[in-house]
Amino acid sequence: MKHVSIILYENVMGTAVSNTIALLTSANDAAISKHLPVPFQIEFVGTEEKEVKSNLSIQFQCTRTISDEFKTDVIIIPPYNITSPQQADVLLNENHQLIEWIVQKYNQKAEIISLCTGAYFLAECGLLNGMPATSHWGAMEDLQKRYPLVDFKPDHVVTHSKAIITGGGGFSSLNALLYFIEKNSTKEIAVELSKYYALDYGRTSQNIFSIFSGQRLHDDHEIHQAQNYIEKDFKTDISVEQVADRVNMSKRNFIRRFKNATTLNPIEYIQRVKVEAAKKALETGESNIADITYSIGYNDLKTFRTLFKRMTGLTPIEYKNKYKGHLTE
Repeated sequence: MKHVSIILYENVMGTAVSNTIALLTSANDAAISKHLPVPFQIEFVGTEEKEVKSNLSIQFQCTRTISDEFKTDVIIIPPYNITSPQQADVLLNENHQLIEWIVQKYNQKAEIISLCTGAYFLAECGLLNGMPATSHWGAMEDLQKRYPLVDFKPDHVVTHSKAIITGGGGFSSLNALLYFIEKNSTKEIAVELSKYYALDYGRTSQNIFSIFSGQRLHDDHEIHQAQNYIEKDFKTDISVEQVADRVNMSKRNFIRRFKNATTLNPIEYIQRVKVEAAKKALETGESNIADITYSIGYNDLKTFRTLFKRMTGLTPIEYKNKYKGHLTE
């Protein structure tokens, strides 16, 4: 049996905590029903106090805090609702003791699991340096800028390297818990839980859920101008040379500065803007793929379909059917 510590800090996301305890206790119940050993001993651990208020004003009662001496096999770090880099700064500053404690327990051979934006804590610890990691797609730009030594995988639902598991954004992070449960009990139990809780077992990509809003967390004025130009004129067959000329740069210098500022090369940025426009058209009822393709500056339907699937994980037809009903060509 593994001792699992679910870490609770002030304003932790209450739904994530509830979902975590539900999955783990259900795994224990399933094991008992199958006459298998109970896999998990589960405990709430507070950072400062034993009574912790979540973001929903729900109080959780912990049995101990990180100041107590105890051994644990697994640490689960639930997320915080981070909507800006400033919120992340506050979160990390308020929880520096937790960050030190995570490193200490990791060095004592504890396995660490971060769910969604819980990845901020692991990245701040330095434990993710040189390793793959995932988190909420909405936090990815800030995470990549803060922690350039981490190999962030924005499309991944789960990453596992050494003794660290990271989970993607929102409810998709529950796939990380299913993965953990399967690894420590049986695949049969993990599949059973995915069906009971209506989770998409085995999902590997969270691209379908992402919304591209531009990588704007930089202070390069000329690159902001270039982004404005791309986002305004994306419906044309826009080229990198055109955008570079617009901001009076050589192509080579423009590509270098653009990637430094946004973490994307200009071609990928243009593609993402176009695909985001196509997604919105599909979501709002546009049913003709050819019309959508031409409206965002592509003349080749095959190229558009290939690009769309690479960025979202679905074909345009599949995306339309998922979010707006049936699609006809």
